Order: sequence, then C-alpha cells, then structure tokens
Amino acid sequence: MVSRRNFLAAAGAAAALTAGGKALGACGGADGLRAVACAGGRRFGAAASTPVLGREPALADLYARECSALTPEWELKWAQIQKTPGQFHFAAIDRLAAFARRHDMILRGHTLLWHLDMPDWLIADLGRDTWARLIERHIHAVCGRYRQDFFCWDVVNEAVQTEDGRSDGLRDSPWLRAAGPAYVETAFLLAAEAAPGVRLVYNDFGLAGSSQWVRGRQTAVLRLLERLRGRDVPVHALGMQAHLRVGDEYDQRVMADFLREVEAMGVRPVISELDVTTDRVEGAAAKDAAAARLARHVLDVVLGETACDTVVTWGLADPQSWIRRRRPEARPLPFDDNLRPKPLYEAIRAALAAAPPLPA
Repeated sequence: MVSRRNFLAAAGAAAALTAGGKALGACGGADGLRAVACAGGRRFGAAASTPVLGREPALADLYARECSALTPEWELKWAQIQKTPGQFHFAAIDRLAAFARRHDMILRGHTLLWHLDMPDWLIADLGRDTWARLIERHIHAVCGRYRQDFFCWDVVNEAVQTEDGRSDGLRDSPWLRAAGPAYVETAFLLAAEAAPGVRLVYNDFGLAGSSQWVRGRQTAVLRLLERLRGRDVPVHALGMQAHLRVGDEYDQRVMADFLREVEAMGVRPVISELDVTTDRVEGAAAKDAAAARLARHVLDVVLGETACDTVVTWGLADPQSWIRRRRPEARPLPFDDNLRPKPLYEAIRAALAAAPPLPA
C-alpha cells in the first residue's frame, strides 16, 4: 500500500508518462464542467460519434463548452476502422479529431482490442500463428497515424469475465482462445512501441461498487494488473467504466481499498464511461435525484482518495445514450433531451469542485 500523498508525489515526478505528454486543453468558461475540472488539474470529457456532432450543432456546441476530452464512441472499434483485412477506414475518426483540434480538446483512444465489434474476417483469421501479426498490424497502423492526437489509448477493453470460470478471471474471448493470456501483454507492448509517451489504459466495467460480484471482478483486475506490472508491461492507468445503477451496493470503504491497491502498483484510476441507470426508480424527477446522489457518492471516493485526473461520461445528453436505446425512459447522462443540465450535471460539477487539486 502507498499513501495518497506519496502516490501523488510519484505521479508528479512521472507526469510526462502518465499524462501522455499532453496538456489538459483550454479550461473553457467560468463555471462549466470543463472549467471546474481544469481548475483542479483534471479533465472532463464525454464520448461522441462523428455523425451526431455533424448533424446536431447545438449538441456540438455543448461538447465544445463542457468538455476538454473526447472519446470516439465507435469510430476506432475494429469492425469500423478495419472492416476488411489491411484496409483502414480513417475518415470518421479524422473528422472527430479535427473537431477536437478546433475546440482545443484532447482525445482518448477507444479501443484497440475488444471481444466485441470484431469483423467476421478477424475472428476467422485468428489463430495461434496469426494473432500476433494481426494485432501488430492493427495497432501500428492506428496508433501510428494518430500519435500526435491522442493523449491515451484504451489498449485492451473488458478482458475480465469471472463468470467464465477461469482461475485468472480472464474472459473466454476469441483473443484468449487464439493467444492465451499473452495477448494482453503483447497489445500493451505494441501500443508503447507505436505511440511512445502516450498513456496506456486497461479499461473494464463492474469495478465501481462493493457487491460480491464487483469484489470478484476487482480481485481479477488486480491480479491482471499485478501480472502485467510484474513483467514491466507499460500499463499506466485503469479505466473504470462506472456504468452505475441505482440500488446496487456502493460501500465507499470497499471502493477506496480497491483503488489504493491499484495505485500501489503505480496505476492511475480514471473514470472512462460514466452514466447512471435508474430503472428501479419511478418518475423523472426521482430518477434524476437518485442518479445525482449515486454519482456524487462514487465520484467523491474516486476523486477524493486517488490521483484520478479524468472523468468521462458515455455521451453528454440522454438521447445519445446506449441505455436509452434499451430503455426509452432512461435518463442516464448530465443533460436532458433538450440539452438542459440535470441534477447529475450538478453532482459531477460539485464533486470536481470539491476534489483536492492535483499537482501541476
């Protein structure tokens, strides 16, 4: 274990590596999420898709005002960017990168390896003798092209699935079946080679809580990080997706203990995909109030007890949400259908404002 003070001192000494050598971006207006986060040495951002920003100027303006970081929602997933072997489709992500540059935003790369959104040809071609070559070609092409644009990459996404019954907790995915556990290490080493000086992130869900299921996932992720860090694999941050659900267990002490163990390995926790499901609550006003309380409860732990310097929501306004596509009544994001701020917005803002400033 290390204290938060000692971790922050170490993090400050290694700032060029852990921050990917990128600035926070312009702080923006006086009191928006972008400005409040920046005042504490942090960045606030959201996931976005190129078509939505292109056809909804009011929403695009909202991103420019509130966000200093932008995550591509789908443009970098394998089935979108390499639909056929060796043929890369960069037009959509190029447009998103241009939007970010115009508004002095930094970009999060999401994601290089995932068990979903894999094209059929990739699954068919994966094998013991081919997996390393396929990963190398993909990572070098994508990271190499955007070396100057992205301050971090979600290198491997959702490699843990404790229900699959493996002793190491890894997911029984096409990647694991082809390569064994080595694919995770290989992906990080290749990303470090293709994008030197950029923050490299392991990203996963089911970590911001305290139920028995969450604790099992936390343990599996800690074991994975311990193995990787023990082999000097460059994993710089843990992306906690934080898809929260009102009514689940959220013991702040359990979460704080988990986060301290992550930091003890020299890995920085970040919030990478925040939203709140309120299907157990009736009525829009009650849903909004419950979502705000829960988000504040969790963010106070992450921002108050760790060197977390990034908070990203998975979308900015409710109509964008993947949860809305499943539940039409859902209200999981900081802005409503009319782009008005909700209690969740105020909760995120208050948590960012209350968090201790990070070292410059």
